[in-house]
Amino acid sequence: MDLKNISLHLKQSIMDEHASTLSLSPWAIAGFLDICRRSLYGYITQANEQLGTDSEAYISTTELEKIDSVFRELSDNFFPMAHSNMPLRELQIVNKSEFERIQSNLAHMEDINHAFNQISKELGESIQCLINP
Repeated sequence: MDLKNISLHLKQSIMDEHASTLSLSPWAIAGFLDICRRSLYGYITQANEQLGTDSEAYISTTELEKIDSVFRELSDNFFPMAHSNMPLRELQIVNKSEFERIQSNLAHMEDINHAFNQISKELGESIQCLINP
């Protein structure tokens, strides 16, 4: 694909998304990251053809694959990282171990609350037996 077509495709992709960046869903962002990945790959390939392998600006196949793999990883894994289809502005990355610790403490509090309610019920019944023998 030549530079003009790469740019037109990228420009069209940007124009297709009328929402602000923070309003995009993780699916839309992942799709856009993939378009950017393919566009960057195309730009580099075209630049390499014009530069030639003897140019210091030439990006080797290994370097190009590294760049491509970073963008592929981002686009392939953006949605699973977000675990949501909410707009980006409503998402936040949290520490998983801290979240699990809080979740465990809440479950422990529920157990304590259940035991407290049971003891309270038994005390109420005991008081009723004392008042009305």
